Amino acid sequence: MVLAEPLPRDQDFLEVDADGAFQVDPDPRPMPFNPTLGKLVLLDARSGQLIGDVGWTGVPLGPSMACFAFNIGIDLLPAARGRGFGTTGQRLLAEHLFATTDVFRIEASTDVANIAEQKALRKAGFRVEGVIRGGQLRGGRRRDLVLFSLLRTDVEQPDGKRAVLASRDGVALAEARHGDREAVHTVSDGAFGLDEDDRVSPVAPPPVGRLAVTTADVDELLGMVSWHAVGYGPGVGCASWNIGIELVPAARGRGAGTTAQRLLAEHLFATTELDRVEAGTDADNIAEQRALEKAGFRRDGVVRGAQLMGGERRDMVLYGILRSDL
Repeated sequence: MVLAEPLPRDQDFLEVDADGAFQVDPDPRPMPFNPTLGKLVLLDARSGQLIGDVGWTGVPLGPSMACFAFNIGIDLLPAARGRGFGTTGQRLLAEHLFATTDVFRIEASTDVANIAEQKALRKAGFRVEGVIRGGQLRGGRRRDLVLFSLLRTDVEQPDGKRAVLASRDGVALAEARHGDREAVHTVSDGAFGLDEDDRVSPVAPPPVGRLAVTTADVDELLGMVSWHAVGYGPGVGCASWNIGIELVPAARGRGAGTTAQRLLAEHLFATTELDRVEAGTDADNIAEQRALEKAGFRRDGVVRGAQLMGGERRDMVLYGILRSDL
């Protein structure tokens, strides 16, 4: 079983061969919120054949990112059912989301009559939490859903090795673990740290992906990299990834920032279809500007007064790298 980035033709192929089992009724009314949906396709590792897809969307369970969860779903072609692909695909997706974000909870729900999917989720390690009464509309009737969940602590092995996504020049991008951000912040000297602001932002916080920056042997945590989507117009073609990095003071000046940000850009181009990765840094942060330039980013310009630091409005230098630059 392989999780892969979908090609434009994949969705048409899946829709033609799908039988519509347990599909909810169409509803033209606009959603009261705009969920962010991610999607990957499932391939048979032996034949390379497309057998289905998996998706995930953010679910706010409270006012902060600490209360943020992912709800996942799966759609298998009829010929692929009953062969364990549902179990493997949903477990792989959960492990991928835990490895690349710092979300603590992943959930899934299915119709009370969908016994096969309930069995698949149990085999994938998900636990039953209860029934969501009248959660979906199907066949003109309100249907109950069974809710399942998988927590990071259900799958993490505290003493095991991290999964490494990419490595070069003694630096690795590795699976992020619960507590990594706190560990980096604890030893941080606060250089170029932004002011705290308790006011409610008019912009909803986007889902953020994170990976740990480690030594190649994954024995030393050097920092964290993160990414979130930004838009310069409607549609995927106008979307970009905005990345950030925080290194512990002892890791600076060793080239780790350059290597980690280049590896992250390559990873995002390899695993998503967005064509631009950007990064912004304080106009006085010369070390980060040099690191980005060495990583292949080009200076786009200055965003005036973009950030608040030390009670003052600060200019930010914006850098970008395009898929065609690599």
